[in-house]
Amino acid sequence: MTLEQADFTPETDTEATRMTHSTLLNMQDMPALEAKSYVPLYAQLAERFATVIRRSHASLVGAPLPSEAECTDYFKVSRPTVRQAMAQLLNEGLILRGRGKGTFVAPQRINHDLSHAFEDEMRVAQRAVAFELLDRMDIEAPDTVAQALRLQPGAKVERIRRLRLLEGKVFGYEERYVAAERARLISDAALNEKAIVSLIRDFAKEAPTRFSLTISSVRANAEYARLLDVPRGAPLLSSQHTYFLASGEPALHGIVLFHGENYQFTVQTEIRPIDAASGERNMAG
Repeated sequence: MTLEQADFTPETDTEATRMTHSTLLNMQDMPALEAKSYVPLYAQLAERFATVIRRSHASLVGAPLPSEAECTDYFKVSRPTVRQAMAQLLNEGLILRGRGKGTFVAPQRINHDLSHAFEDEMRVAQRAVAFELLDRMDIEAPDTVAQALRLQPGAKVERIRRLRLLEGKVFGYEERYVAAERARLISDAALNEKAIVSLIRDFAKEAPTRFSLTISSVRANAEYARLLDVPRGAPLLSSQHTYFLASGEPALHGIVLFHGENYQFTVQTEIRPIDAASGERNMAG
Protein backbone atom coordinates (compact mmCIF):
# COMPACT_ATOMS: atom_id res chain seq x y z
CA MET A 1 0.00 0.00 0.00
CA THR A 2 1.37 3.39 -0.99
CA LEU A 3 0.87 6.74 0.65
CA GLU A 4 -1.59 7.63 -2.12
CA GLN A 5 -3.67 4.57 -1.24
CA ALA A 6 -3.49 4.92 2.53
CA ASP A 7 -6.74 5.55 4.36
CA PHE A 8 -7.12 9.15 5.44
CA THR A 9 -10.04 10.51 7.38
CA PRO A 10 -10.38 14.30 7.72
CA GLU A 11 -10.20 15.37 11.35
CA THR A 12 -13.40 17.42 11.05
CA ASP A 13 -16.47 16.64 8.98
CA THR A 14 -19.19 19.05 9.98
CA GLU A 15 -21.18 20.94 7.35
CA ALA A 16 -19.82 24.26 8.65
CA THR A 17 -16.25 22.96 8.38
CA ARG A 18 -16.81 21.73 4.84
CA MET A 19 -18.20 25.13 3.85
CA THR A 20 -15.19 26.89 5.41
CA HIS A 21 -12.79 24.53 3.66
CA SER A 22 -14.59 25.04 0.38
CA THR A 23 -14.25 28.80 0.71
CA LEU A 24 -10.55 28.65 1.62
CA LEU A 25 -9.75 26.32 -1.31
CA ASN A 26 -11.85 28.21 -3.85
CA MET A 27 -10.07 28.00 -7.21
CA GLN A 28 -11.61 31.31 -8.24
CA ASP A 29 -9.27 33.00 -5.74
CA MET A 30 -6.23 31.54 -7.49
CA PRO A 31 -4.40 33.35 -10.31
CA ALA A 32 -4.87 31.94 -13.80
CA LEU A 33 -2.14 29.79 -15.27
CA GLU A 34 0.28 31.46 -17.70
CA ALA A 35 0.43 29.49 -20.93
CA LYS A 36 3.50 31.43 -22.19
CA SER A 37 5.50 31.02 -18.98
CA TYR A 38 8.67 28.94 -18.97
CA VAL A 39 7.31 27.23 -15.84
CA PRO A 40 5.41 24.05 -16.80
CA LEU A 41 1.66 24.22 -16.34
CA TYR A 42 1.63 21.38 -13.79
CA ALA A 43 4.23 23.23 -11.66
CA GLN A 44 2.18 26.44 -11.84
CA LEU A 45 -0.95 24.56 -10.81
CA ALA A 46 0.84 22.86 -7.92
CA GLU A 47 2.17 26.22 -6.74
CA ARG A 48 -1.32 27.76 -6.83
CA PHE A 49 -2.61 25.13 -4.43
CA ALA A 50 0.60 25.06 -2.35
CA THR A 51 0.39 28.83 -1.74
CA VAL A 52 -3.17 28.58 -0.45
CA ILE A 53 -2.41 25.54 1.73
CA ARG A 54 0.74 27.03 3.28
CA ARG A 55 -1.05 30.29 4.02
CA SER A 56 -3.65 28.61 6.25
CA HIS A 57 -2.31 25.10 6.73
CA ALA A 58 -3.48 24.52 10.30
CA SER A 59 -7.08 25.41 9.50
CA LEU A 60 -7.10 23.48 6.22
CA VAL A 61 -6.01 20.06 7.50
CA GLY A 62 -8.50 17.53 6.15
CA ALA A 63 -9.98 19.93 3.61
CA PRO A 64 -10.93 18.26 0.30
CA LEU A 65 -9.27 19.52 -2.87
CA PRO A 66 -11.33 20.13 -6.01
CA SER A 67 -11.77 17.05 -8.15
CA GLU A 68 -9.62 16.31 -11.18
CA ALA A 69 -12.55 17.20 -13.46
CA GLU A 70 -13.11 20.52 -11.66
CA CYS A 71 -9.43 21.42 -12.03
CA THR A 72 -9.31 20.56 -15.73
CA ASP A 73 -12.47 22.53 -16.39
CA TYR A 74 -11.48 25.66 -14.45
CA PHE A 75 -7.78 25.89 -15.37
CA LYS A 76 -8.26 24.58 -18.95
CA VAL A 77 -5.55 21.95 -18.65
CA SER A 78 -5.41 18.22 -19.35
CA ARG A 79 -5.97 15.48 -16.79
CA PRO A 80 -2.29 14.40 -16.97
CA THR A 81 -1.31 17.98 -16.05
CA VAL A 82 -3.59 17.90 -13.00
CA ARG A 83 -2.22 14.50 -12.00
CA GLN A 84 1.36 15.78 -12.24
CA ALA A 85 0.45 18.77 -10.08
CA MET A 86 -1.19 16.55 -7.45
CA ALA A 87 1.84 14.22 -7.49
CA GLN A 88 4.09 17.20 -6.75
CA LEU A 89 1.89 18.29 -3.85
CA LEU A 90 1.92 14.72 -2.56
CA ASN A 91 5.73 14.58 -2.71
CA GLU A 92 5.89 17.87 -0.79
CA GLY A 93 3.73 16.38 1.95
CA LEU A 94 0.95 18.93 1.44
CA ILE A 95 -1.82 16.50 0.45
CA LEU A 96 -2.91 12.92 1.04
CA ARG A 97 -5.01 10.71 -1.18
CA GLY A 98 -7.50 8.23 0.24
CA ARG A 99 -8.75 5.45 -1.97
CA GLY A 100 -12.41 6.10 -2.69
CA LYS A 101 -12.32 9.26 -0.54
CA GLY A 102 -10.59 11.87 -2.66
CA THR A 103 -7.65 14.18 -2.06
CA PHE A 104 -7.24 16.15 1.17
CA VAL A 105 -4.88 18.65 2.76
CA ALA A 106 -2.36 16.68 4.82
CA PRO A 107 -1.47 17.39 8.46
CA GLN A 108 1.46 19.75 8.89
CA ARG A 109 4.84 18.09 9.17
CA ILE A 110 6.58 18.40 12.51
CA ASN A 111 9.85 20.27 12.00
CA HIS A 112 12.67 19.55 14.45
CA ASP A 113 15.68 21.86 14.63
CA LEU A 114 18.43 19.47 15.70
CA SER A 115 20.26 22.20 17.59
CA HIS A 116 17.45 22.09 20.19
CA ALA A 117 15.84 19.32 22.21
CA PHE A 118 12.62 18.21 20.53
CA GLU A 119 10.69 18.37 23.79
CA ASP A 120 11.82 21.96 24.35
CA GLU A 121 10.62 22.95 20.88
CA MET A 122 7.24 21.38 21.49
CA ARG A 123 6.97 23.03 24.91
CA VAL A 124 7.54 26.45 23.33
CA ALA A 125 4.88 25.58 20.75
CA GLN A 126 2.59 24.56 23.63
CA ARG A 127 2.26 21.00 22.36
CA ALA A 128 2.29 18.08 24.80
CA VAL A 129 4.93 15.36 24.46
CA ALA A 130 4.61 12.10 26.41
CA PHE A 131 6.28 8.67 26.52
CA GLU A 132 5.03 5.10 26.94
CA LEU A 133 7.49 2.44 28.08
CA LEU A 134 7.06 -0.77 26.11
CA ASP A 135 9.76 -2.91 27.73
CA ARG A 136 13.33 -2.90 29.03
CA MET A 137 15.65 -5.88 28.95
CA ASP A 138 19.28 -6.85 29.59
CA ILE A 139 20.87 -8.28 26.45
CA GLU A 140 24.32 -8.92 25.04
CA ALA A 141 25.30 -5.80 23.12
CA PRO A 142 24.94 -6.22 19.34
CA ASP A 143 28.20 -5.48 17.53
CA THR A 144 27.05 -2.06 16.33
CA VAL A 145 25.94 -1.08 19.84
CA ALA A 146 29.14 -2.33 21.48
CA GLN A 147 31.17 -0.35 18.96
CA ALA A 148 29.12 2.82 19.46
CA LEU A 149 29.34 2.60 23.27
CA ARG A 150 32.99 1.42 23.19
CA LEU A 151 32.19 -1.74 25.11
CA GLN A 152 33.97 -5.09 25.09
CA PRO A 153 32.43 -7.85 22.95
CA GLY A 154 29.76 -9.69 24.94
CA ALA A 155 29.20 -6.78 27.34
CA LYS A 156 25.71 -6.42 28.76
CA VAL A 157 23.50 -3.48 27.87
CA GLU A 158 19.90 -2.66 28.59
CA ARG A 159 17.64 -2.24 25.60
CA ILE A 160 14.86 0.24 26.32
CA ARG A 161 11.88 0.47 23.97
CA ARG A 162 9.20 3.11 24.24
CA LEU A 163 6.74 5.13 22.18
CA ARG A 164 6.83 8.90 21.81
CA LEU A 165 3.45 10.64 21.73
CA LEU A 166 2.50 14.13 20.60
CA GLU A 167 -0.87 15.46 21.69
CA GLY A 168 -1.77 11.91 22.75
CA LYS A 169 -1.00 10.36 19.35
CA VAL A 170 1.91 8.01 18.66
CA PHE A 171 4.36 9.52 16.22
CA GLY A 172 7.68 7.92 17.15
CA TYR A 173 9.26 4.64 18.28
CA GLU A 174 12.44 4.72 20.40
CA GLU A 175 14.95 1.91 20.88
CA ARG A 176 17.81 2.95 23.17
CA TYR A 177 20.85 1.09 24.52
CA VAL A 178 22.64 1.93 27.77
CA ALA A 179 25.40 0.06 29.59
CA ALA A 180 23.69 -2.30 32.06
CA GLU A 181 25.23 -0.82 35.21
CA ARG A 182 24.06 2.65 34.21
CA ALA A 183 20.58 1.54 33.20
CA ARG A 184 19.93 0.34 36.75
CA LEU A 185 19.89 3.99 37.79
CA ILE A 186 16.88 4.70 35.54
CA SER A 187 13.44 4.01 36.99
CA ASP A 188 10.40 2.91 35.02
CA ALA A 189 8.66 6.07 36.17
CA ALA A 190 11.41 8.20 34.64
CA LEU A 191 11.16 6.30 31.35
CA ASN A 192 7.46 7.10 31.19
CA GLU A 193 8.04 10.78 31.87
CA LYS A 194 11.43 12.10 30.81
CA ALA A 195 13.12 13.05 27.56
CA ILE A 196 16.42 11.43 26.66
CA VAL A 197 18.68 14.29 27.80
CA SER A 198 17.06 14.25 31.24
CA LEU A 199 17.49 10.47 31.45
CA ILE A 200 21.18 10.73 30.64
CA ARG A 201 21.56 13.42 33.28
CA ASP A 202 19.96 11.05 35.81
CA PHE A 203 22.38 8.17 35.32
CA ALA A 204 25.53 10.04 34.25
CA LYS A 205 25.09 12.95 36.67
CA GLU A 206 25.73 15.34 33.80
CA ALA A 207 24.03 16.32 30.57
CA PRO A 208 25.42 15.20 27.20
CA THR A 209 27.33 17.87 25.30
CA ARG A 210 27.17 16.52 21.75
CA PHE A 211 25.77 13.72 19.63
CA SER A 212 26.39 11.98 16.33
CA LEU A 213 23.44 11.38 14.05
CA THR A 214 22.69 9.34 10.95
CA ILE A 215 19.36 9.94 9.20
CA SER A 216 17.98 7.46 6.69
CA SER A 217 14.73 6.16 5.26
CA VAL A 218 13.51 2.66 6.11
CA ARG A 219 10.41 0.63 5.38
CA ALA A 220 8.09 -0.36 8.21
CA ASN A 221 8.32 -4.06 9.03
CA ALA A 222 5.41 -5.86 10.64
CA GLU A 223 6.37 -4.80 14.19
CA TYR A 224 7.06 -1.16 13.35
CA ALA A 225 3.83 -0.99 11.36
CA ARG A 226 1.88 -2.27 14.36
CA LEU A 227 3.54 0.10 16.85
CA LEU A 228 3.25 3.20 14.68
CA ASP A 229 -0.10 2.28 13.16
CA VAL A 230 1.10 2.58 9.56
CA PRO A 231 0.83 0.16 6.63
CA ARG A 232 3.57 -2.44 6.38
CA GLY A 233 6.22 -1.11 4.01
CA ALA A 234 5.32 2.54 4.68
CA PRO A 235 8.31 4.94 4.64
CA LEU A 236 9.75 5.78 8.05
CA LEU A 237 12.39 8.34 8.94
CA SER A 238 15.19 6.71 10.95
CA SER A 239 17.37 8.71 13.34
CA GLN A 240 20.34 6.65 14.61
CA HIS A 241 22.35 8.47 17.24
CA THR A 242 24.98 8.33 19.96
CA TYR A 243 25.11 10.86 22.82
CA PHE A 244 28.46 11.84 24.34
CA LEU A 245 29.48 13.39 27.67
CA ALA A 246 31.92 16.29 28.02
CA SER A 247 34.79 13.82 28.43
CA GLY A 248 34.00 12.28 25.03
CA GLU A 249 32.62 9.11 26.62
CA PRO A 250 29.54 7.71 24.84
CA ALA A 251 26.55 7.56 27.18
CA LEU A 252 23.73 6.17 25.06
CA HIS A 253 23.16 4.74 21.60
CA GLY A 254 19.87 4.20 19.85
CA ILE A 255 17.45 4.66 17.01
CA VAL A 256 14.18 6.56 16.72
CA LEU A 257 11.66 5.95 13.94
CA PHE A 258 9.10 8.52 12.87
CA HIS A 259 6.22 8.72 10.42
CA GLY A 260 8.16 9.80 7.35
CA GLU A 261 5.36 11.90 5.88
CA ASN A 262 4.71 13.85 9.10
CA TYR A 263 8.20 14.71 10.31
CA GLN A 264 11.27 16.55 9.06
CA PHE A 265 14.65 17.68 10.43
CA THR A 266 16.31 21.08 10.13
CA VAL A 267 20.08 21.48 10.49
CA GLN A 268 22.27 24.57 10.45
CA THR A 269 26.01 24.01 10.45
CA GLU A 270 29.24 25.44 9.17
CA ILE A 271 30.56 24.35 5.78
CA ARG A 272 33.80 22.44 6.28
CA PRO A 273 35.77 21.93 3.05
CA ILE A 274 38.00 18.86 2.82
CA ASP A 275 41.67 19.39 2.07
CA ALA A 276 42.20 17.37 -1.11
CA ALA A 277 45.83 16.68 -0.28
CA SER A 278 45.41 15.45 3.27
CA GLY A 279 41.82 14.30 3.16
CA GLU A 280 41.20 16.29 6.34
CA ARG A 281 38.65 19.02 6.99
CA ASN A 282 40.40 22.38 7.24
CA MET A 283 37.69 24.34 9.05
CA ALA A 284 36.43 23.90 12.56
CA GLY A 285 32.74 23.32 12.96
